[in-house]
Amino acid sequence: MRIGIVQMRLTSEINKNLLKILHRIRHAHKSKLDLLCFPECALSGYIVNHHKMRWGQIRDGVEKLQQSSNSYGISLVVGSSWYSDSRIYNSALIIRPHISLLVYYKNNLTEYDNRYFATGKKTVEFDIKGIKCGVLICRDQNYPLLAMKYRHSKILFYLSSHYYGKEEALKKERKNKSLPIVRALENKIYVAKADAVGMHNGLVSFGGSIVVDPDGYVIAEAKKGKEEVLKFQL
Repeated sequence: MRIGIVQMRLTSEINKNLLKILHRIRHAHKSKLDLLCFPECALSGYIVNHHKMRWGQIRDGVEKLQQSSNSYGISLVVGSSWYSDSRIYNSALIIRPHISLLVYYKNNLTEYDNRYFATGKKTVEFDIKGIKCGVLICRDQNYPLLAMKYRHSKILFYLSSHYYGKEEALKKERKNKSLPIVRALENKIYVAKADAVGMHNGLVSFGGSIVVDPDGYVIAEAKKGKEEVLKFQL
């Protein structure tokens, strides 16, 4: 399986984010990738008022992503806020060609998340080309027992958007790069983290996208402050 981990800038406009994601899918098709993973809230934007989210636009966007997945034969893991059962969740949308949508809800919420999102309670595993995959979102990486639930997967995807004030971003930069290495080594699985990058409504994310093998070795790492796609093969 050929995989792309996308480090991208987020905006507050759903349609702008959608166009960037669709652009990446088209390029992934040319590169013969089987799966693309995008950051936390890549579709919806993260530093926004999720109570005022245009859910019709989100649903329409997911429908377009499903159509693109079907057309190009590419699976997608895309972060977005998501409305379900009268609650809003910080979610990872797993979109596969001609397969029903699968959704993971973030289990461990930040203080910012708690303003808007309900807490997820379950993990989600899915299969791509015979390879078992897991998914977690951002602060979920702090909890080793949660990652351990995926120890029988081949690869664990982390969707992150590490937005802080500049001083806090500098303070947490090394920690946020270290945890994927630790989780990979603890569970003997690949860990691939897609992070947001750049300014978003007054906060900054330096981008910490990284791919780690089961021995804890970094096999791909994005440049600080740059949009790019990390490509690797399982």
